[in-house]
Amino acid sequence: MLGIFVLLIIVMLLVLKFCKKTIKIVLSIIIVLVTLYCIIISVDMNRVNSLREPIFAISSELRNYENYSKEIYKGLGYRIEIDKVENQKILSSTMYFLNKVIAGAIE
Repeated sequence: MLGIFVLLIIVMLLVLKFCKKTIKIVLSIIIVLVTLYCIIISVDMNRVNSLREPIFAISSELRNYENYSKEIYKGLGYRIEIDKVENQKILSSTMYFLNKVIAGAIE
């Protein structure tokens, strides 16, 4: 993720130096939006890795089984699945981006 942020900063500097005014404004807005999206994903990824509930994803589904429950959170382009036992202790969490696992943790 750090590499992505460095690339975005480099691209922003190149846009500011070499582009004309109208293109500069449009590209700057796009780069800022992509940077914010990367920050949102990295914050939720960090919380998944440390077995905590996500901040930016919304709880969409709760499946109750005999001894545990599975809660599914959905964000912009990603999904987080959290398994909990009866006392709401998190056993495992997995983060999917475009249906591929990008982060996970098991206690």
